[in-house]
Amino acid sequence: MIRMAVVLWVLLAGHLVAAPVLVKTGEHDGFTRLVMEFPTSVEWQMGRSADGYELRVTGQPANYDLSEAFKLIGKSRLAAIWVDAQTAGLRIGIACGCHAMPFEFRPGIVVIDLRDGPPPNGSSFEQPLYPETPDNKAVAEGGYDWQKQALAELRGEGAANTPKDRLASLPSSDPALQSLRESLLHQLGRGASQGIVDIGHPSPPQPLPPQEFASARVSLGELPGVSVTNGLSRHTGLAADGQTCIAGDQLDLTSWGDERPVHHQMAEAMAGLVGEFDQPNAEALRKAIRFHLFIGFGIEARQLMRAFPVTDSEAALWTSLARLVDAEPDPSSAFIGQAACDTPAALWALLADPALQAGAKINADAAYLAFSALPIALRRHLGPALADRFLAVGDRASAAKVRDAILRAPGMAGPRVDLMQAQLDMTNADPAAAESRLNTLVTDSGPETPSALVGLATARVAQALPVTPDLVTALEAVLRERAGTENEAETRHALLLARAASGDFDTAFESLPDARDAEPQLWRLLSKLGQDDAILRHAVLATDALQPRAPSDTAANLAQRLLDLGLAENALRWLPDASAADPLMLAQIHLQRRDGRSALAALTGLDTPEALALRAQAMQQLGDEAAAARLYAKAGDSTAELNAVHRAQDWADLGQRGAEPWKSAAAAVAAPKAPAPDAKAEGPLAQGHELVAAAAETRAAVAALLNSVAAP
Repeated sequence: MIRMAVVLWVLLAGHLVAAPVLVKTGEHDGFTRLVMEFPTSVEWQMGRSADGYELRVTGQPANYDLSEAFKLIGKSRLAAIWVDAQTAGLRIGIACGCHAMPFEFRPGIVVIDLRDGPPPNGSSFEQPLYPETPDNKAVAEGGYDWQKQALAELRGEGAANTPKDRLASLPSSDPALQSLRESLLHQLGRGASQGIVDIGHPSPPQPLPPQEFASARVSLGELPGVSVTNGLSRHTGLAADGQTCIAGDQLDLTSWGDERPVHHQMAEAMAGLVGEFDQPNAEALRKAIRFHLFIGFGIEARQLMRAFPVTDSEAALWTSLARLVDAEPDPSSAFIGQAACDTPAALWALLADPALQAGAKINADAAYLAFSALPIALRRHLGPALADRFLAVGDRASAAKVRDAILRAPGMAGPRVDLMQAQLDMTNADPAAAESRLNTLVTDSGPETPSALVGLATARVAQALPVTPDLVTALEAVLRERAGTENEAETRHALLLARAASGDFDTAFESLPDARDAEPQLWRLLSKLGQDDAILRHAVLATDALQPRAPSDTAANLAQRLLDLGLAENALRWLPDASAADPLMLAQIHLQRRDGRSALAALTGLDTPEALALRAQAMQQLGDEAAAARLYAKAGDSTAELNAVHRAQDWADLGQRGAEPWKSAAAAVAAPKAPAPDAKAEGPLAQGHELVAAAAETRAAVAALLNSVAAP
């Protein structure tokens, strides 16, 4: 009975395998899918053929049902499908620039996706399948498992089970490349004849591969028998501190993905992570980690490395890259000290070190070239941070190039890039342009709104313009949100100055101990926007107060504000270095202090109309009205000159060129009339009459002068 059961089981299994396998198809965005559902789990392999691909099943040939293959699809990708009479494999003819990506959905269900674009680098499905021969009969009998073979190669177990007699790679025979070959040969020959190109044999000489064409060929470095060098010694590429620079091929993020939709690439990248016996496929894991970094998924890449044991030599680089693409600090970054390298490591070293300052050794060109080669999504994501690093070292030109590398790509740059442009506007001393950009950002509720609010307040303060109370309230909310973060100090600084610009100088000065770096700008805002009461409360310094941290122009503005309020002594406190102060303002302060001699000393060597007028005022304080009149005359102020002449009582001068009624009065009292030639012939009575007449004229002139002055 047991034997009968075994026989029936074997017959039933054979019947199940021989049952028809219906091939179903479907069209999707970017790929065409073929689905084969076998009665039981099968061993299968797939590879390239002359007109597409071939799927083979180990053991008894499958009975494929192709009646519904083109029921739902056209022939834009799948051109034909048939069963090969010799190998019994399923042949798939393609009519597109696409590649096949097969996988086992679950035991017994094999899926083949014909995806647009070139195949991934190193895809085993692009290798041809081989007929059974004595050399690879064992492989054919056991079935060629590409996953098992890939794991064996990664473990260093060799490729003993790999089919033999693979064709060697042949040079391209595309006729379109012939002109390029001829041009390169001509240029190489010309360079050799001029002595600038050495054509020699490598040491040791390398023989030609078995199937290599014997005809002449031009290549860049890989042509056996010919090497082209610049004659300089070879080096490994060293950083500024002598360490070896990380090679560029280890950081070629552009090759870790392509331009297809991300969800398509994600499906490919996550396929085949685990092979037989739940063993991780190191090559598939490497591809998945790199793809996550390509799309900027740093934390997801780190999760993969935690979920699967990673023994790859580049694991430390991937960990650093994962942190950097997520804009996280990485104190132990693998890129520390690589900022001066001539490889893409310079880019990641800049991003890894937020403490860079002016004078740091960096290779800005290498960093920019690596950045401009990144996918546009990463450029937009990393560009603001890279621009910050360039600005920190004083390289505004490279920061502008980073901006241009983002903006030249099609599509919207995004709010983070707008913030970066606003920061560049601020660096270029154009806060008005920065304000215009940020006004748009603050109206949109998004993750960049807090930074936009801080930037808007900073731009308004830089222009010494008032800030609305609503903006102050918004910044107070941002400060609560950023408490304890690396952005807290920046936000507190902006809030303090925004309060001052809104008119709340009292609160701003009370908050100064929490943001001492804002002191110079706070005094500037007080000098520009402060009302008189704010000037009196904060700019009138105590006698024992330390000198405030204010730029010289701000100190001069505050001194002028105090001078205008009649507080000359307090104004002088803001000008501790008289030699560096404005001599005209210093003279005005001394004049207000009634110190004419100090005013004259401050004006030494100055001969402008303003200086002459101040010197005249100083002479008047010293009691020399005549000298003051001369100085006013030299300054061209005739009114002030005549007033000084009046006070000097120079009646002769005033009687000659003064204005009426002063001129008549001055002429009357300047000197008595000279007697007439025949005055001696006249008697005393006649002389008396003349004196009375002169007195009457003088009295009339004085009366007219008094009448011209308004009553108090």
